[in-house]
Amino acid sequence: MNGVSTETLEDPVEKFVEQAGRAGLTLPTRRRTNLWQVAAICATIVLVSVGIGVATGWMNLRPNSDTPPGLFGPQSCAGQAGQRVQLQGATLPDSDPLLTQSLVYLSDRFFSSYGDCVQMSYPSSSVASDLGPLDSRSADFAVLESPPNSAQLSQIPDSVYVLPFGLASVSIIYNLPGLDGTLNLNGSVLGAIYLGAITTWNAPPIQKLNPSIDLPAGLAISVSYRSDAAPLNAAFSSFLASSDSNWNPSATTGTTVEFPVGTPTTSGASLVDRVANVPGAIGYTESGTSLPSNLGTADLQNAAGNFTSPSTLCVVSAASAEAQETTGAGANWTGASLVDATGNSSYPLSYLSYLVVYQDLGRTFAGNFSLLSAQWEMTFLWWVVTDGGYLTTPLGYNQLPAGIVANSQTVLEKVAFDGKSILETGEGSEGGGETGEF
Repeated sequence: MNGVSTETLEDPVEKFVEQAGRAGLTLPTRRRTNLWQVAAICATIVLVSVGIGVATGWMNLRPNSDTPPGLFGPQSCAGQAGQRVQLQGATLPDSDPLLTQSLVYLSDRFFSSYGDCVQMSYPSSSVASDLGPLDSRSADFAVLESPPNSAQLSQIPDSVYVLPFGLASVSIIYNLPGLDGTLNLNGSVLGAIYLGAITTWNAPPIQKLNPSIDLPAGLAISVSYRSDAAPLNAAFSSFLASSDSNWNPSATTGTTVEFPVGTPTTSGASLVDRVANVPGAIGYTESGTSLPSNLGTADLQNAAGNFTSPSTLCVVSAASAEAQETTGAGANWTGASLVDATGNSSYPLSYLSYLVVYQDLGRTFAGNFSLLSAQWEMTFLWWVVTDGGYLTTPLGYNQLPAGIVANSQTVLEKVAFDGKSILETGEGSEGGGETGEF
């Protein structure tokens, strides 16, 4: 998706090792390496990286792109008596399957690099309206596609941190045969379309946004929407509510939305299929979804008045704007929203997925969760928010911008085990420090 392949990116695990060392993060047992050999390897890699980066422009896209030598070798799990650490994350039933697929892909990619000493599973909650596995302490952390509300958080038996995990967006798709150019739309017009107030494609409000495009005269607009519990419903309906005063946010926002007009579909694939097969149809889907050639993707007007596309640049711009506004909020991202984010190039239908983790893993599980398990969990989560986004991009998500990554790292450093921070924050530790070596 998004035109990026993992084969063209540097190894995120190796890049994470270097950054973790700079932050003083305890990692698996080091394989001792001759320092002179390390210096020679570093010099060679830096020269090669600079040459490739300058030639391809890659360095401009990826700051700090030097590739470190492999200081940490594969683990045999011998220090764990040959036993795998068992960790359990969780998603909710209304989560996009792509989210769970991304989590599985990331954990497999990370833990296989360290000898498969950890086994991670992601069972889904059986109740869509709560944080089931966290409520019952049957999961170590959870990933959600919309921020948890106060009612959900009140059901969790211990205090948690909420922080950004992934970055995605919603695309408005349409089927207008013979249209020459990209359609411009805004929240007000979309709200009127989904309320049934605008019913033809050459209606004056649409034509006003597209003065240079010949819109089909009299072609009826055929509205499509998701009737299942889908996180992108929340982002889309929130955008409409913020743009159209006629939209009732109390009745028509959330993961399940009762739109007053249109044809319901029960999945992203069925919505795309319907729009592709009905001339004049309009709908919405996750950005990065593979679309038939007869469908177009609209540019949307943002808070600055500019029309932007759901490109990686514009989606990351929206997240960067929110990061600036949320800086200093520490662990509280529950009220954050990228819908209609400020910024000249921000895409207004962007949204975050969220990581929810207990503030003190030792006290929460009261002896039923080892320090070793906590170390592995926090090492994985640190890597996910720091570098994992470079791997999730081909799966439909975007890399979190630097401001959000820094905020999330600060929050993760606060996660404790019986009162002690699990991630050490001093200058790079040589031997594992207070938390010990894996």
